[in-house]
Amino acid sequence: MDYSENYFFECGSGTIVNCLPEIGRQTVVAEILAGLRALPKRISSKFFYDRPGSELFQKITRLDEYYPSRTEKAIFEQLPLEAVTDCRDLDIIELGSGDHSKISLLLKKVPPGRLSGIRYFPVDISRPALESSIRELGRAFPELEVQGIVADYFHQMHLVPGDRRKLFCFLGSTIGNLERDEANAFVRDIGGTMEPGDAFLTGFDRVKDTAVLERAYNDAGGLTARFNRNVLNVVNGLIESDFNPLDFEHRAFYNRARRRIEMHLEATRDIRVRTPFAREEILVGKGERIHTENSHKFDDADIQTIAEKAGLAVRNIFSDQKELFSLALYGKDR
Repeated sequence: MDYSENYFFECGSGTIVNCLPEIGRQTVVAEILAGLRALPKRISSKFFYDRPGSELFQKITRLDEYYPSRTEKAIFEQLPLEAVTDCRDLDIIELGSGDHSKISLLLKKVPPGRLSGIRYFPVDISRPALESSIRELGRAFPELEVQGIVADYFHQMHLVPGDRRKLFCFLGSTIGNLERDEANAFVRDIGGTMEPGDAFLTGFDRVKDTAVLERAYNDAGGLTARFNRNVLNVVNGLIESDFNPLDFEHRAFYNRARRRIEMHLEATRDIRVRTPFAREEILVGKGERIHTENSHKFDDADIQTIAEKAGLAVRNIFSDQKELFSLALYGKDR
């Protein structure tokens, strides 16, 4: 994650521009240190996705225990293109694009000859994930114009391009990583950039049996544990700290009161962490936890409430037969 250097370069048949320097490294360092000094300690889940983190997450999405990705893809496969958008003269902006497999399912539905009228703007904080996606999309859809943007879309929505009719995509239930009020504000920001005729398609993991939820975040092979610990490697790179990920155990559980899965890293011993950006060491006591991710779960009432608070209308909700997962399509009337 490069917050210091602007760059623009060609990647396969597409391009990538880095917009992270607008935020600046000092801002990121301050955010991380504030989280590590808080009670309880926290690290934002956006820092999961360096190259190893992105690769681990792709493996997680293929696990039997992890139902969200395959269920969302199954909904996409059954979804008629016309139920989502008219693909003529369309800009698709995917926030947190990472894995391109879901947008590919949508692009495959575009009639022959129409791809040249679509521009695709994947926006992600991870340059390696964007590079991989753009190269593979170029091979699969050579007519498609792709312009990748390395950015923190939670703070850089003003950079989102597209001067034609727009389809915003925010998939994978990433909206669940936000606090409820943050999710409302984020969708309101998206709604503020939309014009009548634009659409916003987002994924929601639904409230369900606790055992199913907890199994999805505690896989038997330990991939999610490795993914969770890897965030400390990312933090080490950003603030030059000396966390040892093996000093922490992965903890994931369902908080029924808040209707969310919580992921934490629990220290197995007393730890003193040094960084040149802080005068004092960061102390983590044995048994103390660092909160790394929330994954909120939703029902139809939540989906409707988000729309109302953002000034949007729910056009449709597409769900699988077991109602494990939903794709909600929002529109703007005025």
